[in-house]
Amino acid sequence: MTKRKRTKIGPRDVEVLGALERCPLTVAQLCRLSRTFITPFSDANNLRRRLRSLRQAGLVKSWPYAVASHGQSPRYFKLTRDGYRMLYGIDAAMPKRRFFEEVKPGHHHHTRCLASLLVHLITSGRDAGVSMQRFARENSVKLEANGFVLYPDGVFRIATPAGREFNFVIELDNGTERVQSAKDVESIERKIRGYDAHQSQFSANDDGRYLVLFVTTRSDIRTKHILDLAGLAMENTQRTVFLGCNLDSLLARNPFTDAVFKDHRGLRRTLIPRSTIQTKRKAGNTQSKIVRPNPAAELSPQLK
Repeated sequence: MTKRKRTKIGPRDVEVLGALERCPLTVAQLCRLSRTFITPFSDANNLRRRLRSLRQAGLVKSWPYAVASHGQSPRYFKLTRDGYRMLYGIDAAMPKRRFFEEVKPGHHHHTRCLASLLVHLITSGRDAGVSMQRFARENSVKLEANGFVLYPDGVFRIATPAGREFNFVIELDNGTERVQSAKDVESIERKIRGYDAHQSQFSANDDGRYLVLFVTTRSDIRTKHILDLAGLAMENTQRTVFLGCNLDSLLARNPFTDAVFKDHRGLRRTLIPRSTIQTKRKAGNTQSKIVRPNPAAELSPQLK
């Protein structure tokens, strides 16, 4: 039996554990995300030492990615059951077993890209003066409409200083699914039709209304094919349901201030209207709150 080291847990440790509850993160990703913490990590070595202490305390685990980076494979960190209980209490309902297990090699690219996307959204949002108030992790939300069943890669809500809120669903596309196929359960077309049917339940002014972000990791052409298909498959093309962008293009800019997304009409869009945000952040941090499991159920009474 491995003897665990007793470690004093401070507020910044709780922020680290809360970040890992969203998704697995590497040291580099977590160090960048710590810009939104009350006390950021000054450098990656300080963070590594703290993660080592949390691992010795049995609160986190790590495994190497099957992707070479600067001559070695970066390690990603996940919560253990004790780490999860540290966040939510000893009586908290546990996520499924795979939440705590090593990521399968075939899923490494998806997991790492999704983590990069989330870190960028949170940090660029802070730079723009907005914050991610709610987040539901991958496959924790189920959407049902007209016989379609969907499990998004993430669901989140952005809040502005003026009190405006905007809901989003993430679909990270790695180019492994067929774009157009009404019969294929895993096709992009079925996802588009499913989201279109579900989102059509909301009026234009409904607080639960959301946009679907298709973020591709392979090419801009793939993004264009998806958005072109959305324009053909949507029941009402006057509505805006889908926004698309290539991940590399997104990571190079701030999606809250730069029009990096496109809709099905080909129009460029910021993630939220520029008029609703502060282009210059006021003094003090805009913090990204630690999110409790599956808070996105507030998006709609149809979520199950």
